Amino acid sequence: RNNTMITERIAEHISMAEAAQDWLRARGSRVTDVRVFMRRPLLEIACPPSELVRSANRITETHNGGTRSVWFATLGGCGVIWR
Repeated sequence: RNNTMITERIAEHISMAEAAQDWLRARGSRVTDVRVFMRRPLLEIACPPSELVRSANRITETHNGGTRSVWFATLGGCGVIWR
């Protein structure tokens, strides 16, 4: 039973990620990575559409001793990030 619930959740998250990818591509974004987790799918994109830019939160990320900005927004239950 537990494995069935996990499988159903992952299938639901894959569908959410596919719908988000379709929406993003229709607005000229390039999806560079998709990660499906138990909690929520995460899509990494280039060229974010203005609809997402307006609702994004800026996060500072430390990487290899330096810092860089990452923007995060949600779309259809998925997380979307870009740098």
